[in-house]
Amino acid sequence: MPADLLSSPRWKSDHLGLPMPDDRDAVSACLPLWDHNVAYEEGDPRVIDRLQAAYPRFCIHPDVRQLCHRLFSNGSGLPFATAAAAGRAVSYVQHAGGKSAVSQPIPSQPCVAVAVDPDEFPLLKQYWQHAGELVSSRMARLIMAEIPVTVTETDTRAVVRRRVADLHQVSDANVYLFSSGMGAIAAAWRTITRQNPGRPTCQFGFPYVDTLKIQERFPGAIHTFLPMGNAADEMRLMELFPKRRFSAVFCETPTNPLLVTPNLTHLRSITKQHDSLMILDDTLRACSRKSVLPHCDAVVTSLTKYFSGYGNVLAGAIVLNPQCQRYEAFRTVLDDDFEETLSDLDTEVLEQNSRDLETRTDQSVRNARVLVERLRQQPGVDQVFFPQSADVSDSGCGAVFSIVLKNAESTTPGVFDRLQVSKGPNLGTNFTLCCPYTMLAHYAELDFAEHCGASRWLLRFSVGIEPVEEIWNRLAVALDSIEALP
Repeated sequence: MPADLLSSPRWKSDHLGLPMPDDRDAVSACLPLWDHNVAYEEGDPRVIDRLQAAYPRFCIHPDVRQLCHRLFSNGSGLPFATAAAAGRAVSYVQHAGGKSAVSQPIPSQPCVAVAVDPDEFPLLKQYWQHAGELVSSRMARLIMAEIPVTVTETDTRAVVRRRVADLHQVSDANVYLFSSGMGAIAAAWRTITRQNPGRPTCQFGFPYVDTLKIQERFPGAIHTFLPMGNAADEMRLMELFPKRRFSAVFCETPTNPLLVTPNLTHLRSITKQHDSLMILDDTLRACSRKSVLPHCDAVVTSLTKYFSGYGNVLAGAIVLNPQCQRYEAFRTVLDDDFEETLSDLDTEVLEQNSRDLETRTDQSVRNARVLVERLRQQPGVDQVFFPQSADVSDSGCGAVFSIVLKNAESTTPGVFDRLQVSKGPNLGTNFTLCCPYTMLAHYAELDFAEHCGASRWLLRFSVGIEPVEEIWNRLAVALDSIEALP
């Protein structure tokens, strides 16, 4: 029987590398100690070689690695969901200065591989991570078994699309599914830049790492970054618009990991005044029943997180707002570029997982609110980041919070090591998770992240559906240890 992470979290040293959940297709692996996270970022084989799973865009799943060894004589390359995605990967490598990238068809499959010289593999891996147009572990197993990967308009796909549409109260014709959340964001960015070539985008507020990397690194990318996402940045945005003529403003609501909720009414007013698109990432809202779609032209979201809830499938979506003035133009360009990339096999898992969406998210959000109020009273906790909602029936605050401890440099590693919750990247799972977010997402740019307000000692929690007192007791064991730490 698979381990139940609700009752038996993976947090001990000897849990290093175990999949979370206990599933072959898990999208997270346990990194139980602070030093494990640092070693992971530094590529230490003593940690890397122990990983039985990983977040698929960041660390290649074992089944995908096996496929790569079959596809490439030197093991240097990656498979992509479609020929167009592979072509974009080749262009990215060339744009970054590489010369060896070449597409390589996979017989009898819609997926296409890209081979590179080993010294240029990091560039190809960047595109895999940023764009999310990847081959999933389930797809990899089909390819190795010489079974065609299918992406078809099944009844199951229609159910998933309908569930996403219902969250935003629109027709399912306005929902586009992708093989990852970043795949959705990358597609939105491509649509915008095709509509407005040469015009910059603006990132408002400190975002998830790859959303910014797309606007920094992709061919044709020009951007302005307003990292604080506060009233001062709103003023700065208004000042910049006449000169920079932003084609779109990208924004998270709330932001990851600082959980800032920007003033969407003001931002929407600014973008409409300047005939600019507004793209909102609502992933951390926990599939709230109060959609943010009226405040934007399109919502992008990672269905990997709350919508799936079980941590064993990657998926994403774009939802268009049919009430927007530029709806038809945006949709026409998106349709011209769009390809279904979420495999039928992954869609089936996503549909099954999302059947209890409302029950899971409601419980997680209630738990998070209780924990946040208690953490704010803890003498060893310096900062608690959590979005507040005036409407207690609205789950838009989500079930993610972040904390920074007092005397963080000396206390955080010890507290993290003692935390008796599952530890690793990902969020929105039915089991509680914690990770040192800034260390994992920004290890090569920690000073930059801290300049934007994200402490390198920040701990991000994604709250699950366990009994809230049980979660609190697990946290309290670690927090009570602060005075005893050296």
